[in-house]
Amino acid sequence: MGFQNAISAASEAIIVTTPEIAAVRDADRVIGLLEANNIKKVGLIVNRLRPKMVESDDMMSVEDVQEILAIPLIGVVPDDERVIISTNRGEPLVIAGTPSLAGSAFENISRRIEGEKVPFMDLSVKRGFFTKIKNLLTKPIGG
Repeated sequence: MGFQNAISAASEAIIVTTPEIAAVRDADRVIGLLEANNIKKVGLIVNRLRPKMVESDDMMSVEDVQEILAIPLIGVVPDDERVIISTNRGEPLVIAGTPSLAGSAFENISRRIEGEKVPFMDLSVKRGFFTKIKNLLTKPIGG
């Protein structure tokens, strides 16, 4: 009932998920609930992405998450310990003296939400393990 109350006045939504199977599965359920309640405009933010883990096939890639959820990407926030530090200090990350990738990602996301065309940051993330598995499963035998 709390979820129903929370979305009752919504006409659009933003799904924020981490690139972990359990979180993506939960996000998929929420998308289904939103669609069942006629909220069709839904965007995606992938949070706490670790490019090195994606490259070593230990984490889903943004492409993997997008393929599963099938909603437009609004932004990707790389994992950054400065987020924890700024939160603990009560200081906004985006106005910190030294710019961080996460802070830049948050700023870019807010600009996209406002309708500005902002390119996505290059986090040097290649196709992940789950995409490779899917490709192997759909590859013709002997091909």
